[in-house]
Amino acid sequence: MHPLTPFPTLPIIAVLLSSLALITACSTPQESTVADTKLSGSQLALTSDIEYDAELGESPWPEEGATTLAIMESIQQTIRTRYANDLPALRHVHSKAHGCVLADFKVNKTLQDEHQHGIFQPGASYKAWIRFSNGDSDPTREDKEGDGRGMAIKLMGVPGEKLLPDENNTQDFVMINHPVFFINDPQKYLSLIQSLSSSNLLTRLSAPLSLGIEGSIIAAKINGKKIRNPLYSRYWSMVPYQLGSGSDRRAMKYSAKPCSQLDNTPQEDQFQDADFLRTAMKKHLDTDDACFEFLIQPRDNRTAANAALSVEMATNEWEESVAPFFKVATITIPKQDFDKPEQHKFCENLSYTPWHSVFEHRPLGAINRIRKVVYTSTANLRRNMNAVIPAEPAGNEVF
Repeated sequence: MHPLTPFPTLPIIAVLLSSLALITACSTPQESTVADTKLSGSQLALTSDIEYDAELGESPWPEEGATTLAIMESIQQTIRTRYANDLPALRHVHSKAHGCVLADFKVNKTLQDEHQHGIFQPGASYKAWIRFSNGDSDPTREDKEGDGRGMAIKLMGVPGEKLLPDENNTQDFVMINHPVFFINDPQKYLSLIQSLSSSNLLTRLSAPLSLGIEGSIIAAKINGKKIRNPLYSRYWSMVPYQLGSGSDRRAMKYSAKPCSQLDNTPQEDQFQDADFLRTAMKKHLDTDDACFEFLIQPRDNRTAANAALSVEMATNEWEESVAPFFKVATITIPKQDFDKPEQHKFCENLSYTPWHSVFEHRPLGAINRIRKVVYTSTANLRRNMNAVIPAEPAGNEVF
């Protein structure tokens, strides 16, 4: 799963149904209600190490642990059913990759002192595996259809203790080409995915009722995006992360923006190719490098306007007029032949999660807390189904 993820595509009638519901996805943690669920000891262990940083604005939603585990179980069941007789098992969503490329991530030689935390050390350089994808769960979905597009970055050779024990030298960043997520309340997200996985057509059509008006508008914007080339899109983290540690720590969001503005409007003749986004990436990288600026958007806790930017409300955009972005690094994707079966297989076995992270960039907010449980469990499930032994990448792989 990836972000949790862009909203799986639904018929337009479902979005219209949601608009008639006169409910919103804007409730606060205190307003949310969920059923009282008893957890087993093994289930409790999955959520027992979740922490909340009240000073940065984190606050648990009612029955968040039980809801998270229910989300995990629902997604696992979907994967088991979908791929029971059709291995390899792919990701729950973002199952269609346009390409997985080797890149260089270089931190600026000059940085403001307040931005020098974690991986952001002046002049630091890392190899990176970057996966570009469609957000939908159907790997056969044609690229001409509107959809959220993902950019997942895995840095290698990153020193320091990590938040998860399965990888010792990586730092992951996961993004899509929209600045906000479509839901806040974990229980509403659970209702959504349970409806979407139902065998009843009317139940599936009514799934957007879980989102409310605000969430449905955001989901429609995400699902309506059509692009020419993944290398020409801007991507956002959507949800916040920590910048720094100790008393100086702050919340931040991040983004990757092409170094130069390029026309990203798809051409009609591209639609004849169901996988034209992979073709477009290949054509570009056959002859030229690609470049992204990596930006961070720190929240300044010293000002009332910045302090009001929410950590828990994932549907809220942090306006750049209040919290500007700062360039901290450059991503260079050298020209390369990435379209190789063995390289594609290697990348499909990689696990991307924002919890592959140093402590200075700890994920914040409910959506990220859910990810900690769901991403790890579904990655393990897919590997077990596919008989894959996990291996941490080093950045020197050759295919």
